[in-house]
Amino acid sequence: MFQSGDPSELVESAPPRITLRNAFAHPFDSAIAAARTCYSSHLIGPEEVTDKQRLNIGAATFFSGHHTVYQHAHFEFGLENISRQFVWSFLHAHPFYNSEQQSQRYVRMDRTQAYVPPVSLFFDAESRAIYERAIARAWSYYRELSSLLLPQAREILLDIWHVGPMSHPKRIQKIERSAEKRAIEIARYVLPVAAFTTMVHTVSGIVLHRLWRMCAASDTPSEARAIIGGMVALIKEIDPQFFDRFGTEPLNELPEWKGLAISSPKNSTANSPAALPHS
Repeated sequence: MFQSGDPSELVESAPPRITLRNAFAHPFDSAIAAARTCYSSHLIGPEEVTDKQRLNIGAATFFSGHHTVYQHAHFEFGLENISRQFVWSFLHAHPFYNSEQQSQRYVRMDRTQAYVPPVSLFFDAESRAIYERAIARAWSYYRELSSLLLPQAREILLDIWHVGPMSHPKRIQKIERSAEKRAIEIARYVLPVAAFTTMVHTVSGIVLHRLWRMCAASDTPSEARAIIGGMVALIKEIDPQFFDRFGTEPLNELPEWKGLAISSPKNSTANSPAALPHS
């Protein structure tokens, strides 16, 4: 059932695959209609929204912080080829979401599939080679540990279920499958956090706005930019106004540091956060 791996095998990697499974037909107009309903004698529908209201009410609600109207619209995404580190440190670090994620407890990880960062100034070709060898070695240990645990898991389950020579073959087959699940459930702890996962992830419109603004503020900024950027691009295909009306872009630096001249060691102390005036 479990085949030993080669620690030098190649790591499979691929760009993230993002699909929009379900979405509101008119998320932006629905938000404006919800805002108008607050001050109307009747329920306002999206079809009643005018372009002037999109411009005035849209800006007034969004930039004043009246974000609840953008929370009505929800978007259900399918995410593939994404690292578990990205899910843990970014997607699940923000509140108000719903996720159904592929389980390493019950799904055997046969293929060595993981996120590999792009080569950069801080991650050169030599670093990448070390990184991929470490991932391949972890997968090799995962397979080896799974094989070592299987006989013991089987023995324990046979004893618990009182299986004997007269037991039905289907009962024995069921225990064999259960033993395999127990083995991989324990062995999964040696898999790297870079391992790929697949999931369904649903967020409201305002949460997606926040993810877009904050995608650089995580342990996986390159991956976050690519994935959240892909999610935003899909929403723009069905309703460009939902993002384009506000012109928001990801934050690449702290707003309070913008414009500070931190250019040389001489200025490093004077311009450090500790030396900045406190409000």
